[in-house]
Amino acid sequence: MQKSPLEKASFISKLFFSWTTPILRKGYRHHLELSDIYQAPSSDSADHLSEKLEREWDREQASKKKPQLIHALRRCFVWRFVFYGVLLYLGEVTKAVQPVLLGRIIASYDPDNTEERSIAIYLGIGLCLLFIVRTLLLHPAIFGLHHIGMQMRIAMFSLIYKKTLKLSSRVLDKISIGQLISLLSNNLNKFDEGLALAHFIWIAPLQVVLLMGLLWDLLQFSAFCGLGLLIVLVIFQAILGKMMVKYRDKRAAKINERLVITSEVIDNIYSVKAYCWESAMEKIIESLREEELKMTRRSAYMRFFTSSAFFFSGFFVVFLSVLPYTVINGIVLRKIFTTISFCIVLRMSVTRQFPTAVQIWYDSLGMIRKIQDFLQTQEYKVLEYNLMFTGLVMENVTAFWEEGFQELLEKVQLNNDDRKTSNGENHLSFSHLCLVGNPVLKNINLNIKKGEMLAITGSTGAGKTSLLMLILGELEASEGIIKHSGRVSFSSQISWIMPGTIKENIIFGVSYDEYRYKSVVKACQLQEGG
Repeated sequence: MQKSPLEKASFISKLFFSWTTPILRKGYRHHLELSDIYQAPSSDSADHLSEKLEREWDREQASKKKPQLIHALRRCFVWRFVFYGVLLYLGEVTKAVQPVLLGRIIASYDPDNTEERSIAIYLGIGLCLLFIVRTLLLHPAIFGLHHIGMQMRIAMFSLIYKKTLKLSSRVLDKISIGQLISLLSNNLNKFDEGLALAHFIWIAPLQVVLLMGLLWDLLQFSAFCGLGLLIVLVIFQAILGKMMVKYRDKRAAKINERLVITSEVIDNIYSVKAYCWESAMEKIIESLREEELKMTRRSAYMRFFTSSAFFFSGFFVVFLSVLPYTVINGIVLRKIFTTISFCIVLRMSVTRQFPTAVQIWYDSLGMIRKIQDFLQTQEYKVLEYNLMFTGLVMENVTAFWEEGFQELLEKVQLNNDDRKTSNGENHLSFSHLCLVGNPVLKNINLNIKKGEMLAITGSTGAGKTSLLMLILGELEASEGIIKHSGRVSFSSQISWIMPGTIKENIIFGVSYDEYRYKSVVKACQLQEGG
């Protein structure tokens, strides 16, 4: 891949997007190949973005009792987000200025209006320049906000991925594939789509104030008739939007439930086939799918009525704004055309941009809270590794698989420490724990030196897997000491194969090394006739 020209593009090139011209010209001449695509800028790399957000998130966790992910995101992206928001607002202001110039150009066609006729050509030039300024403001602003949304999505995607590598096995058992898919795809993709409209939460009200001031100058009290209709439409859209959110949440729950059951069926397909449960599982999944489609249809109906309210409101808003004025003062062509232009912008701000911005903020904050809850889930306890240590030592190790035992043991130790300063008799002891559960491993002592081979045998449930989980840190020791260097290779009894070819599974995303590849093939006896 070629280095991205965006990193070395000048200000003018970024303003007019001329840095995209070479690849567009190449794509016009022939089909683009992978080697023609530019390499992503270093500032957009997953390593850079995840490290930046992870550093701020760690700082947030260390400094506050109740850390908030949104504060970490704010410190990473807020200034560029504000800058592009100001550009977007200035671009939207030009939409309010345009009808003023248009009205004056229309007035210049009146033979009696000598003042406007004398400057008509300047008004036309000003209108053309206004379109150019709007383009130079809006397009870089929208591109920049989409760019920030992409960076936030990549950073949080990487943060979630790193978190999954640190989760304890107890937590991983409770997280379904459907939850992860919903977290990584359905939720995070909204940043790319919606961040460009998030600023309208404050731009739209300012735009309404500006437009109503201009309309008051033209129509006086008649201007509020059209605004009143728009407010009624906003209330109607809010009711429909609330219903749409309810149906969408129910749909998301059904999707998650369907993905969980489908995943369990696939994982246990041998049992399903052996007991002839195909029809029963198919009916369960089809029933969930029907409920999901029902919620999808209802949500689509709400979206249809919301969009209809926007498209059919244009005529009535203009009609209610102009009618009282024309009845009292008669028809003034300049004011009619200017009012129509103002009402079009006003309708867009009130019935489309502002409700969409509210919905985006509601969805985004909810999604950030979900990701924050995931990032605050329990991690496995990192063992104290010593790289100079060559063997493996366990001294009087005891461990429980039952959830909550570690917290109970800490309470026991705290109570035992307080015995010296307290005369009370209500103390917990280790013997009390036997009343509610038995340790899976108790008083284990093990010493393996480098180069030794050891086979552990025993009946099912004897604790062989638990011993390995202790070494890896997946099972936390309640008592005792575990020492090793941290450089441990583990081959699970359940194999995991990545979807793809044998070669792709061996390379596993790294650059192709022919010697290593053939060595692995030979070691695994995958040669033809081998």
